[in-house]
Amino acid sequence: MEELNYFTGKFSESELENHFDSLDENKLRYELENFTNQYLELSEEEQLKYAEPVLYIFRDFEEKIDKIIQKKILESINKILSKNSQVYSWRVCYRYLDFLYYYLFEIKEYEEYSKLFENESYFFKIIDLVLKGNLENSKIIYSDLLSVFVLLFRQKSLPEEKRDYFKSKLEPFINFIFENIDFENIDFEFTIYWYFKLDELVSIFQFEHLKIINNYFMENPQFGDVDDYLYFVSRHFDDIIKDSIEVIRKIAEENDSDIIRNQAIKLIDKYDNDYLNETSDLESISSLDVNQLLEQADKIIYYIRSKLTVDANELKEIGSFGHYTKIDTLTNFLIKADWKNENNSEIQPPFLRLTNLKQLNDPMEGRVIYDYLGIDNTFFKQYQTSNVFISSLTTVSDSLPMWKEYADSSQGAFLEYDLSYLEDIVAHKSIEFVKVHYLDLMSENKDETDVGKALDDLKQLFEKLQDLEAEKELISFAEKLKKISYLFKVKDYEYEMEYRILINLDDTAIQNIIKRDANDSSNEKYFKKEEIGLEVFDKVNYKDFRKYIVLSAKDNGRYDLFVYINLAPLKYSKIILGPKVTDADYIAPYLKLANPDIEIESSKIPYR
Repeated sequence: MEELNYFTGKFSESELENHFDSLDENKLRYELENFTNQYLELSEEEQLKYAEPVLYIFRDFEEKIDKIIQKKILESINKILSKNSQVYSWRVCYRYLDFLYYYLFEIKEYEEYSKLFENESYFFKIIDLVLKGNLENSKIIYSDLLSVFVLLFRQKSLPEEKRDYFKSKLEPFINFIFENIDFENIDFEFTIYWYFKLDELVSIFQFEHLKIINNYFMENPQFGDVDDYLYFVSRHFDDIIKDSIEVIRKIAEENDSDIIRNQAIKLIDKYDNDYLNETSDLESISSLDVNQLLEQADKIIYYIRSKLTVDANELKEIGSFGHYTKIDTLTNFLIKADWKNENNSEIQPPFLRLTNLKQLNDPMEGRVIYDYLGIDNTFFKQYQTSNVFISSLTTVSDSLPMWKEYADSSQGAFLEYDLSYLEDIVAHKSIEFVKVHYLDLMSENKDETDVGKALDDLKQLFEKLQDLEAEKELISFAEKLKKISYLFKVKDYEYEMEYRILINLDDTAIQNIIKRDANDSSNEKYFKKEEIGLEVFDKVNYKDFRKYIVLSAKDNGRYDLFVYINLAPLKYSKIILGPKVTDADYIAPYLKLANPDIEIESSKIPYR
């Protein structure tokens, strides 16, 4: 096919695709440019004829085509299709919208693509065709239309009058969707996904939509984007929680993601504080059989998780967060931009690093709750691995015990996280922020907190299972505790006031994203790597979650296991130099050079 005119009618879409696939990088770019120029030189009649295969090729090779060329093609196709909007089927609409979405995704200024959204543009012609019922199988492109609206409303440079105009076009389309709802439509899950995203941006929700939304999630409590539904309920809480509470309860009971169940339980607790009391009476525990005991234990465990999980919007109320470190770690890894991976030889900024739960310093890590409840190691026959990764933080910024323990015997530094950075990280759907709860293993005094009372209930359940000699159920009980084992430390460490950023690679919600990413590239516009926020390391040849784990070799065949949160570069607002740092003039200027906005202080603690 070399040196041929691509627009002779001889070549099918698949032949064109195979031809371009066979070319090396340089030849491909050259031929795609040739392909584009040939198309733009055609008459409008011929351009109309070949619009569909051109859209197909351009979407398939979008990353290899310059944005200026993409713009020319889109403007040309927009012009001819807006004049002939009823000539083509839903398939052409779909391909145009798909190509348009990916073009908009990379463009930052509205002026660069404003021609594509004029009153008589093809985009709005498609909407008119849908509203008038003149487009066959139009339900298939509902989500594509909504996805383009999302990118428009995310655009900060969008003029206010255009924002109002687009909203006036969007609202009747939204109402049309809900008037003609079809849960069996394969595209509906994507439609509802973009509906929630739009509601965050422009508040499109109307109460008459709620019944349909609730019915859908009542039937689909495991739906992949149920977290967006829960966030939707939290935004409109006062207005809709009463009508949505039964759906929330079902999600809390049936969803197999710890993250999702936790979100649901928080909403239930906010509504009526009866998550535990609604189905149980621990005073009549003797009447429960072994299965009921395990069910109740499950509920209590999830209740404890919800109590110790902190939402992003709660961070300001708690205060500032940071961590202690050595000076060489600070200057060589946390501030200096020298972190690289196998895919990118360019200098990268440092990202937040999480350590495998099993490799933390505390020898009692993960064991405290078992000791508190009276559970010994005999319940676990094999070594217990963990795919939980954490990073520790504290609200204590200038503490002598902390300086001694975690900052090179007071010769290190305390780094305070930028609050906006921390909020963005914590708000992410795959990342949790938890408060460590401290347990007194020696004292007979009761823990009167909500968590303490829940632990007492767990102890009663455990003792009842022991009385029944339910060996299998006891092992299951001990296994369930792994969901909260990393939330507890002994009271001796209470002075640390520890919080944790964590990600559990075994969580179903995270696993689903990983599997979906790996197996279904056709839906990549809905599910980008930002959804999981982890750096991929291609040097490991795994297809599953292990591709996100970096191995750091130590001596004698040992390895550290880390994951990196690459949602945004690490950002600190303040650095406090330790009480034994005597050469600040050789540290502070470098820190200011690396980050001119950072505050630098010295510890207020006198120390020799």
